Amino acid sequence: MADRHSLTPGEIVIMAAGGAMLVFSFLHFYGDRSAWGSHLFPVATLLPIYGVVMAVQIALSKFGGVELPDSVVGFTWEQVQLAIGAMAGLMAIGWLLTDTGDKQIGEWFEILGGIALLVGAVLLQRERNTGAIG
Repeated sequence: MADRHSLTPGEIVIMAAGGAMLVFSFLHFYGDRSAWGSHLFPVATLLPIYGVVMAVQIALSKFGGVELPDSVVGFTWEQVQLAIGAMAGLMAIGWLLTDTGDKQIGEWFEILGGIALLVGAVLLQRERNTGAIG
């Protein structure tokens, strides 16, 4: 069994994506507005929120010494991570395909981070052998 504090590749991807998405959400997303700016909240803000929620869950369980319940409303944490990661990935693809003019640096990092969250969640499923993804 791996050390409780050592991160798996899926956990690293999720934590890195969540942190990057939070930082870059304060840079220009559309025009001169950040993802937290007027007319963009909450639609553009959901991606960094998803990233932070996923990263915080892993950080609390790995480094915070917090014993989280095995399931949340009948779902395992891996299933919750996969659901949020899928929403983030689909939303990121939506932003990629949406014609917003010139995409700003914040938007690009939100798109990349959303896709990375999905990849990290899939890796997490495979690493923990949940059987959800073959």
